Amino acid sequence: MCPNGKKLLKVEGLVKKFGGFRALNGVSIDVCQGRIVGLAGPNGSGKTTLINVISGVYRPDGGSIEFDGCSIYKLPSHKIVHLGVNRTFQVPKPLSGLTVWENVLLAAVYGSAEGDKQQTIRDSLEIVDLSAIKDAISAGLTFAQQKLLGLATALATKPKLLLVDEIAAGLSHQELLWIAEMLQRIQQTGIAMIVVEHHLGFIDTLTSDVVVMNAGANLFRGSINEAAQNEEVVEVFLGR
Repeated sequence: MCPNGKKLLKVEGLVKKFGGFRALNGVSIDVCQGRIVGLAGPNGSGKTTLINVISGVYRPDGGSIEFDGCSIYKLPSHKIVHLGVNRTFQVPKPLSGLTVWENVLLAAVYGSAEGDKQQTIRDSLEIVDLSAIKDAISAGLTFAQQKLLGLATALATKPKLLLVDEIAAGLSHQELLWIAEMLQRIQQTGIAMIVVEHHLGFIDTLTSDVVVMNAGANLFRGSINEAAQNEEVVEVFLGR
């Protein structure tokens, strides 16, 4: 149950097929307003496919997706963004020839966010600590800075729900702490998140609520501590 009584996202029985292969086989997940849910599982378990379907990158083949009380099943990605759902990518995709500011500006325009777009950009850069390099060309950023720019561009569309895909991949321990701090800061603004991650340890720094997937289906939902003691979860992650 949601502490504030409002379920922002409700996904039930989601199916996604690629030819005869079911990448998603009846997956269900829900997110309460302003909360973080971790989404974990081994490589190939369907985590990123689920994010791609929710965000409209892939069209689903079955099930239902409701966001903020409305069906977003099979809506195109730009309409889903306008309703308040956006996502980051495991591999950052900034427009390398543009500055940090220009990348976020394009996102603000694309998202059709209401209000002062200049202030929206300033706020988005400030929350991820990129204000000082707003005029830097994106191609010259470090990998960690490019991940933060991905967060800033997503935030510039003023989402209610942010889908964060494998943001910890390829980062050092210190960078992981930095990214975790950014995500916690974003949550404090009232934005809900699904944080996709292979490692439970990173999710544990953000939330105790985790969904574990395997072979395109739900395997477990509960706390991180419960997941660590669940025999099926342990077997999937450790192979024993």
